[in-house]
Amino acid sequence: MEGSNNKRRRYNWIWAIILFVFAGSVIFIYQMFFKRAVFTGKNKTVAVLPFANLGVDSSEEYLNDGMTEEIINQLSKINGLRVTQRSSVMKYKGHEKNVREIADTLHVAAVLTGGIRKSGNKLIIQANLMDVGSGKSIWSESFDRDINDIFSIQTEVAQLIADKLNTEISNDEINKIHRRSTQNLEAYDKYLEGLYCWNKGNSAAFRKGIIYFNQAIQLDSGYAKAYSGLADCYSALGYGSYEKPVNVFLKAEQAARKAILLDSTLADPHTSLGYIMLYYYWDLRGAQQEFLTAIRLNPGYVVVYESYCYCLTAMEKFPEAREVIEKAVQLDPLSARLNTDLGFNLYYLHQYDQAITVLKASLALDPKYLLAHLWLARTYQEKKMFSEALEEYNRTLKIIKNWSVGLGAIGYVYGITGKKQEAEKMLDSLIRLSSSVYISPYVFALVYTSVNDKENAFRCLNQAYADHANWLVWLKLDPRWRLLYDDERYAALVEKIGLPKFTGKFSKQ
Repeated sequence: MEGSNNKRRRYNWIWAIILFVFAGSVIFIYQMFFKRAVFTGKNKTVAVLPFANLGVDSSEEYLNDGMTEEIINQLSKINGLRVTQRSSVMKYKGHEKNVREIADTLHVAAVLTGGIRKSGNKLIIQANLMDVGSGKSIWSESFDRDINDIFSIQTEVAQLIADKLNTEISNDEINKIHRRSTQNLEAYDKYLEGLYCWNKGNSAAFRKGIIYFNQAIQLDSGYAKAYSGLADCYSALGYGSYEKPVNVFLKAEQAARKAILLDSTLADPHTSLGYIMLYYYWDLRGAQQEFLTAIRLNPGYVVVYESYCYCLTAMEKFPEAREVIEKAVQLDPLSARLNTDLGFNLYYLHQYDQAITVLKASLALDPKYLLAHLWLARTYQEKKMFSEALEEYNRTLKIIKNWSVGLGAIGYVYGITGKKQEAEKMLDSLIRLSSSVYISPYVFALVYTSVNDKENAFRCLNQAYADHANWLVWLKLDPRWRLLYDDERYAALVEKIGLPKFTGKFSKQ
């Protein structure tokens, strides 16, 4: 009897073990295949990596970049999310992606990857959202839609990402995400091509961008974002001294104001208009109001923080400017442009050693970024490291041949270091060059100042004033004008421009 009981107990134990293993297997299979993975991150931060081209037509690259940027823009409208901006994620375009390493570099808790293939009127989009903490996909989907559904797909993806990251979206944010700037697919296609050109950041691309944005407007006269893109391309031509300011900034203003008239809820054209008010009209207060409006409309729009930093610096509100540009860098940490702006802020604070460190780091991100070389040269110049300054200025000329800003800066260094003949040769070169391209009078004024030719310096500065030269917004803060400080015409011009009153010394906080 006892043996029978022992045998029964052994069978019970065996069955218990079998049931335990079976139950464990069921739970494991459920966890692996049926239970949805959830977001484990503490911070609701996400990076949208460049969408891959899954097709064979490389000419459609603008569509992949455009989809990436549009989803970033949509997500940026959600206050509860921090979205890494375009410049940083584009560093990974065309590279094999170790998602966890990228996430660590960008300090994000989730990463969206995907690809696009266009086939006739069909658009196939694959998307996968990975939770960095667990290493698991928390959402994956393939969209096989008519190309006319591209706007709906962007909206769906943005809302699904917010949902998977447990982010609440207000009704106002939902409305912003669903609002479409155009219903015309062909116009949108031209807009994306214009945006692709704008992001290249050179004068030829800006001119091409103007063509595409105008084509978008011809297809849809109510396309506010196309007008805003047009304004930015015109402004860039003026800022870079590629065109006479009056020839481009007024066109930029007209386009920006048209965009605001069409849709005053967009942050983009308010930023564009603020930029014009700052650099063409030197209206610091008016520019500030436009930038603040843009920030209120879309706190995630990184471009506005960059422009607002310039405005606050010109207003001599240096700590506020530093705070604003640091916020922009947080949103776009691998942007050479934004990190250069941080160096620019340090330059005007006369913190030259820190500026050099930051500007070198910017060039590590993008060795061909023109303005990083320019500001690094300017910083070396203030530390009397003239050979290093000339080396950096010459690097700008390798990026843009005969760039007048770089040529004038070299002429200035020659002049202040006693190389008057070399400075005068540079003036002759600039005069000859001016017969074929626009040279800002501001550039001539700098070189004349360096050789102590004050009459010609002020003649050119007054012409720069008549031309609305954008560089004049820095007339008071730019230490290169120190040779004119003892001339009453300098203080009078500072006041005429509308800058903070000149006190006879550098402004510094």
